[in-house]
Amino acid sequence: MGLFDKVMSSVNDVVSSVAGGNKSLKPEWTQDRRIQLANPAPESLEELKASVDVNDPGSVAAYWVYSVMCLTADYDIGMSMMKYLFADIEPFGRGFTEGGGAGRAGWDPYFNERLKDDDYRWLPRAYFVGAVASNGFHPDQPLAVQLYYNKPNTDTINGQTLQQLGRLNVVYYVKSNAAGFQNNIELSCFDGSDRFYVTKGTASTGLFYDQRAGLTAEARAKLWT
Repeated sequence: MGLFDKVMSSVNDVVSSVAGGNKSLKPEWTQDRRIQLANPAPESLEELKASVDVNDPGSVAAYWVYSVMCLTADYDIGMSMMKYLFADIEPFGRGFTEGGGAGRAGWDPYFNERLKDDDYRWLPRAYFVGAVASNGFHPDQPLAVQLYYNKPNTDTINGQTLQQLGRLNVVYYVKSNAAGFQNNIELSCFDGSDRFYVTKGTASTGLFYDQRAGLTAEARAKLWT
């Protein structure tokens, strides 16, 4: 049955394709997870769509980190990936927004400066497995992201939205190998859907948190070699 056919059909004919009922987190989602990305890593939005499992919050979180990193190589490709993974429910959040009350989409202009500066551009790389100071924060191949389950935040957000709105949430954090900074990534699955979205705009800008202070001259020299 095509999409237009479903529009013209009785709800009883299409209800099986609509997620419903009581939602709950799968046990494997509620633990620390290492997510390996496709090899080779996606180089376009279409390749990202073919690689990410949008029904798995861990996959969405890992590819979100990858999409933010892609901004430093190609703004348009990275931004298209981010827009695909992000849900517009935090229009006034600092950092990445899509739409919102101001009718603007994209990236806080303040952070554009960091994309142009090699002193900052390397920072998202430090969240990938194997990217450490001794190798100039060059990640292992194939790329992988270590996710840490944030149970307190997950329980709090679900307590606020799951029963009232049918919105299921899970929060992971990623840890930088540069100075250990931890950055939360909030994922949400809305009522009537099985797909997860990133729902916290600061999950993008946080990956550019300044951790240069502890960078040795030796490590700095390896960043772009």
